[in-house]
Amino acid sequence: MSLTSQPIAHFVRLGALLALVMTTGFANEAAAQAIDAQHWQGTTAVTRQPEQVIAGTMAEWRSLWSRVGVAPPDLFEPGRTEAVGIFLGGRASEGYAVNIVSAARRRDRVIIVFEERAPTNVLTAQSAPTTRPVSTTPNGATGFASNGAPVAGLPPIPYRPAGPPTSPWAILLLSRADLPITVEQRLFLH
Repeated sequence: MSLTSQPIAHFVRLGALLALVMTTGFANEAAAQAIDAQHWQGTTAVTRQPEQVIAGTMAEWRSLWSRVGVAPPDLFEPGRTEAVGIFLGGRASEGYAVNIVSAARRRDRVIIVFEERAPTNVLTAQSAPTTRPVSTTPNGATGFASNGAPVAGLPPIPYRPAGPPTSPWAILLLSRADLPITVEQRLFLH
């Protein structure tokens, strides 16, 4: 390396190092910071409508728990805590639940991420290949080719397990009340 190229190489390395430090600094700023939260969940809310509710006052805290049908815990502190209720609405059977994935601060807001959990037999039935009747033959048989094999290729018929209907819910009590809250649902496609 010549004398004139050394300062240039030094500045290139210094520039790369500075870029790395700046990127790391910005990444840390954008990174999520976990928020202290307590949460409760169940499967039998009084409300049958899907909704997400934020409670910042004592009256809203009580209203949130009235959707579940029970008295609220004596933990809410107006101005210091905030609550989020997630109600999935009516479901056809038992086994559905709200799973809280995270509660974190990102920049200037709190982001709650949740997912709906379905019973294993529903997930298995939705992902299994199915056959479906598509035509009626003159002798009244349906859904079979002339050789007697099932006709496949149409979308599966949704599986509806037997059981009492439910209405899954979760309530989070956050240890801060100074930031706006966003609730996001994580979806998984099969």
